[in-house]
Amino acid sequence: MIRSGFLGFFLVAICISTGFAQDYDRFTLNIAAGKSLSVRELATKVFGETRGEIAGDGIGAQFVASYYPTKRLGLAARVSYNKNETREEGIQKIALNQYGILNPVVVEAKEWDVLSAMIGPTLRLGGSRLGLEGRLLVGYAKVNSPMFVTTGAFQNYNINVETSSQMASDLAYGAGATFHIGLFSGVALVVNADASLISTTFKGVNNKVTTTGFPSVTQSVDIQQNVGVVNVTGGLRFAF
Repeated sequence: MIRSGFLGFFLVAICISTGFAQDYDRFTLNIAAGKSLSVRELATKVFGETRGEIAGDGIGAQFVASYYPTKRLGLAARVSYNKNETREEGIQKIALNQYGILNPVVVEAKEWDVLSAMIGPTLRLGGSRLGLEGRLLVGYAKVNSPMFVTTGAFQNYNINVETSSQMASDLAYGAGATFHIGLFSGVALVVNADASLISTTFKGVNNKVTTTGFPSVTQSVDIQQNVGVVNVTGGLRFAF
């Protein structure tokens, strides 16, 4: 339904704007990098879950290509990459709810990363000197979950669980805005704010379980997880 709404919005806009004069740049290319901020509370509200989002802060980079058949309305495609820290609180909730570990302690946690590609309608205001663009996006994301180690108690025994990383892919939703300041013909300085929300399931995650007094065993579980981030980036935009 969301994708159909995007497409309908874009087609109607094209029909309305066919008579506009075409004294504008049809293509823009936005390349930027910067900070990736966790929006775990927003992701929890959107997806309606209580598992504890694992996304922490990190770094992000993105590439946005836009095509404008009209002066104001167009189509944008965004490819972005994130490498983020893993929140201990999120791991502890997984250990408690997924594995039944009491008083879990995070011994080690690696970073996780996401590669996403999305497309959707875009609207721009202003001109070549100063301008603002907004976009709504939908697409797919590949998420590489972090490896982490937790310890705690299980049925009065000390337990250690080493959870391996796993790759998953699923639908992703996004929105973004760009503010630009023109430097010279066709080149502008940009500041971007782009949000991504992903809900996916890591299937067949291997866990090495070591319980005091028993031999180690390997178990396989499915872990459902939400990922919500906002990339605040700066870079250059090329228009032609």
